[in-house]
Amino acid sequence: TYVFRPSQHTRSRQVTSAQLWFHTGLDRQGMAAANSSGPLLDLLALSSRGPVAVPMSLGQAPPRWAVLHLAASALPLLTHPVLVLLLRCPLCSCSARPEATPFLVAHTRARPPSGGERARRSTAPLPWPWSPAALRLLQRPPEEPAVHADCHRASLNISFQELGWDRWIVHPPSFIFHYCHGGCGLPTLPNLPLSVPGAPPTPVQPLLLVPGAQPCCAALPGTMRSLRVRTTSDGGYSFKYET
Repeated sequence: TYVFRPSQHTRSRQVTSAQLWFHTGLDRQGMAAANSSGPLLDLLALSSRGPVAVPMSLGQAPPRWAVLHLAASALPLLTHPVLVLLLRCPLCSCSARPEATPFLVAHTRARPPSGGERARRSTAPLPWPWSPAALRLLQRPPEEPAVHADCHRASLNISFQELGWDRWIVHPPSFIFHYCHGGCGLPTLPNLPLSVPGAPPTPVQPLLLVPGAQPCCAALPGTMRSLRVRTTSDGGYSFKYET
């Protein structure tokens, strides 16, 4: 009797094929002699109705091993949280060695989405978990104090671990966000004298920046770069790149 627990990843996908590898302890001659006298292996699965036969066929295997290919009708067994298999092999020798432990090999593919799943995906909420704590982290002041309050480029190190997003965004762990901060540095205009009829107009002085201030550093489309991140939504079984 062997107990298998298919992973959540396997159970959420469509199983296309599966093989049970079992250590028989028999060499090729022993396997041939056993097959000539009748079926070497019987495979059953434990269900609520008791043990039921599992349709399968024997495939090519290395010496002292047997590979049982499960039939298509038996593949739904791997969608259960617990799978109990009963294997009968009267001529096989039992071994407690770790390298002789039976194991399952399953090949899967993504399930085709149904109509309801497509509708849910189209109206799904944003995947990132916004919270007041995350917003406070994003709104904290720049890390380097400014020399003046005029317009300047400030930077902020944003860590996905601090935001609680590290189980979703796996790379990069953080990035430097640059933004424009401060006033434009324009002086207050003096009160201009009223114009007198017949008198020449007073020339208007051009607006100058306060000494030491720099022109506004607002980002232009040509100076901005998109951030490329690697994300996972199933605990690390699969990844995708997002920009």
